[in-house]
Amino acid sequence: MATTQETQKTETTSTPESETATLDVFRYIPEEDDEPHTETYEVETFEGMTVLDALIKIRDEQDPSLTVRHSCRMARCGSDAVYINGTQRLACNTQVGELKQPVQVEPLPRFDVIRDLVVEMNEFYDRMESVEPWFQPDHEPETGEEYLQTPENRRNIDTVLDCIWCGACTSSCSPAASDSDFPGPAALAKAYRFYKDEREGEETRRRRLEMLENSHGIYRCHTQFNCTEVCPKDISPTEAIMEMSRDAIKEKLRFWR
Repeated sequence: MATTQETQKTETTSTPESETATLDVFRYIPEEDDEPHTETYEVETFEGMTVLDALIKIRDEQDPSLTVRHSCRMARCGSDAVYINGTQRLACNTQVGELKQPVQVEPLPRFDVIRDLVVEMNEFYDRMESVEPWFQPDHEPETGEEYLQTPENRRNIDTVLDCIWCGACTSSCSPAASDSDFPGPAALAKAYRFYKDEREGEETRRRRLEMLENSHGIYRCHTQFNCTEVCPKDISPTEAIMEMSRDAIKEKLRFWR
């Protein structure tokens, strides 16, 4: 018969069973697969594990062929945006323990898949470029001149400054999927960022608004707020687009100009 001391020693040295998570991951390797398919993986979890942690663990320990795009792992680069349990999210900013299992991980919808969870972003970048996302002041600065901005104006555009170009909002946008000439919510939020910046001057602001004021621009937005719901940085592109639309209408009503 075991003594009390032996029993206590056995209980102390025994290790509890580790918890696991189940991930159903979208797989597609063009050189090997005729059609996309799903593969299921069991991953040993740890406290604070993110979906990106789990995917890297799968790649490093179970299946080196799995491809996922990532960089900073701090929700700043936007490169690891994927579709998790039916919602656009950053894999590095989504806790596995907070998700219903099995965790469904897929590439961003409405983007062409290059391989597995990696999508083609060139069209998205072209849309961002189409709104001319850079400063265009009305005049060249003189020597020593600064373009000053008031704190109030800065606060007005603070809400859209944190865009990380992840593509989550554009992936959720119905008009962006059906109209290739529509810049999409990310690009229009970026346009708003410069349109509302007082350092550019009235002529530039008016030209920006005229450039976006068409059936493929700000009026194409359906105001569904899908983009707002999925933005990992809490930006509301819909509100920015609506404000530019209101300004455009007001400009049309200014018959006294």
